[in-house]
Amino acid sequence: MKKIVLFVLSVLIFNVLSAQDLIIKKNGDEINAKIKEVGAREIKYKKMDNPDGPLFSILKSEVFMIKYANGTKDVFDAAGNSNSNVDNNVSNQPAEQATVIIYRPNFGPAGSMTVYDVYADTKYLAKMKNGSYFSTKLDAGNVTFNATVHMKETLSVNLEPGKTYYIRCGVHSTMMGGGPSLVLAPEDIGLKETKRMRK
Repeated sequence: MKKIVLFVLSVLIFNVLSAQDLIIKKNGDEINAKIKEVGAREIKYKKMDNPDGPLFSILKSEVFMIKYANGTKDVFDAAGNSNSNVDNNVSNQPAEQATVIIYRPNFGPAGSMTVYDVYADTKYLAKMKNGSYFSTKLDAGNVTFNATVHMKETLSVNLEPGKTYYIRCGVHSTMMGGGPSLVLAPEDIGLKETKRMRK
């Protein structure tokens, strides 16, 4: 009987933990929450450890990402805007889109003179220089990211709905000078390397 009770309790605890949303702030702090409302300027939520407690709010401009319990995500830019259809009610990322974060670490003087534009197929995304960071949402499917300085660099990625991808930009040497480098970074590396850029 005790084993059955323990099993039921463990299942209930797992369901509670797996049903929580996660707010990731731009300073790297994380809040386990249940999102109640995503408004024009702020996000209202309840803390998971006190679901019957007060309703808290946080400015969208302080939030980098919301990971919802169903696995979808909303990524916000520096002004707190999200490219997903978020209005006054909770609205998760459209199922047919993926989040793409393009960034270039600050390499110091090395390669600082090499600046280039990044495209998704033929769509212009951003100008990348040392310390650049850009977030957007793109339709799912195969996308070829490309940039050209002296020579063309391409990176083909099959974007899956609801997922987040980190494209790490850099510079590599060519016979004519610095050329662009585009690499698909693992999510944990991308989060770590863009942490300071999101502040």
